[in-house]
Amino acid sequence: MKKLHYIAVLALTAVLASGCSESYLNQEPGGSSITEEQFYRLDDALEGFVRGIYPNLYINSDGHDYFAQRAIDMYGDLLCGDMALATQNYGWFASDELMQTYGRRSYFWAYYYTFIRACNRSINIMEQKNLVPPLDFKVDTMTDEQLNCGLYYAEVLTLRGWAYAGLSRYFVSIEADDGALSVPIYTEDDTRADTTIGAPRATVADLYQRIENDLDLAIQYFEAYNMCERESKIRVNIDVARITLAYAYLNRGKESEYANALKWAKEAIEKGTPHLLPVEDVLTTGFNDVKNENWIWGQDVTVESTTSLASFFGQCDIYSYSYASAGDVKGIDQKLYESIPAWDIRKGWWNNYAQSGKTNADRFKYAPDGKFYSATSKKTIQGDRDWLSDNVYMRWELAYLIAAEAAARTGDVAAAQSYLFEITDKRVIAGTETEYETWKNGLTGSDALLAAIKYNWRIELWGEGYGLQTFRRYKEAVALGDNHLRNERSIQPNAARLFTFELPTSELYYNPYLHAASEDLITRRKKTGSIFF
Repeated sequence: MKKLHYIAVLALTAVLASGCSESYLNQEPGGSSITEEQFYRLDDALEGFVRGIYPNLYINSDGHDYFAQRAIDMYGDLLCGDMALATQNYGWFASDELMQTYGRRSYFWAYYYTFIRACNRSINIMEQKNLVPPLDFKVDTMTDEQLNCGLYYAEVLTLRGWAYAGLSRYFVSIEADDGALSVPIYTEDDTRADTTIGAPRATVADLYQRIENDLDLAIQYFEAYNMCERESKIRVNIDVARITLAYAYLNRGKESEYANALKWAKEAIEKGTPHLLPVEDVLTTGFNDVKNENWIWGQDVTVESTTSLASFFGQCDIYSYSYASAGDVKGIDQKLYESIPAWDIRKGWWNNYAQSGKTNADRFKYAPDGKFYSATSKKTIQGDRDWLSDNVYMRWELAYLIAAEAAARTGDVAAAQSYLFEITDKRVIAGTETEYETWKNGLTGSDALLAAIKYNWRIELWGEGYGLQTFRRYKEAVALGDNHLRNERSIQPNAARLFTFELPTSELYYNPYLHAASEDLITRRKKTGSIFF
């Protein structure tokens, strides 16, 4: 592939970043070193558009709790109680801990629609210029541009499907029927013109059809055009597409979709090259290096791309110069920590420094100091002031947990056990094998097995953004420990209104399809302050 002009990256990033604000529909480009018209005329414009989408995964838009995907991961884990904030010296994420995230919905909305708009732009360029190559082709009949476009097309379809799946997880009730209203579906890249401004809310069925169509087609194009290894794990591939589709089916929460979730997770495992974190590395990686073999999708944080304090490690790692090191610990929920059995080596992911006996060590209780820590800090408080730890977006353990839960929910106990034990067999402390076998032998019924899978969702992927969706799917009350700012000591399921964001006021106001019907919603929200349906 051709090398991208550096000026093009700067220009495109500026254009895309301008979309991350309260109103997705009412945005002008926020300034750039060249005009959009000039950018379109560059030889590598299409490559620039595709590559320019990815910085939205990590750019910091406003404040030290708005650092894109890893911030959204934290929001969800805090809302469901798996992550606990015990103090608020600086206030970042305190509203999420207190379940008062009124402003977050606008950020979630703008974040995902920024991806959608950028993907639409690339897709529309390819389609308008007849650059979308056929799935059935012969390599010797294709130009380099066509071959590259096949892979670009797969990438942007994956990212658009992933973005719509993200919206479904936060703005659609897991119990909504197919005919319920969800979010607007946009295929235009410019929603400012009179003919394209706004769109009606799609039905839930139509939203999921959009997700399925994008990801299924992306998989087909990856299969046809993925002829070489990725140059960087920041770029999505066929594994990301398959697992995103599997996770979307799982989160649909319908009996009829669990088989599809299992199908795609199984296909990812069987056709991919899965690597699970071995037991000897569980406590040594720090989840800080994109080169870890079990990482499918992640960002190599460099001096040029670091967002410093406004980052996951700037919020959670006590060994980086961070808010956590200064007292705002985002730790595991006390009761969840205490539920970890004696055989499970993952207990060492938390609370180590607090038990060290050092002066003032107790203020770091339940910190993730054995899971997320800087590689260069030498485990010294505030030892890393460079913030170069990498960001994880997806790893292979996710595919196995999707497959395990989907199999269990379809009644295939043996398959569910097999997928689950692939992970847990690698999480056993030497010398505790007897206790572990006793635990395994107790997972004969589907209820016990589902409970064990839920436990592994909450422990294995803690801090990686899957807690809230696990809570939504299982619909079970969760008892909370004492290390929370919130007064509640349990979170109760709320039927169809279970942790579902309302549409942002800005969308209700600027979208002409929604404006007339939004007045009662705005009035009700002002009276109740509710962020939920």
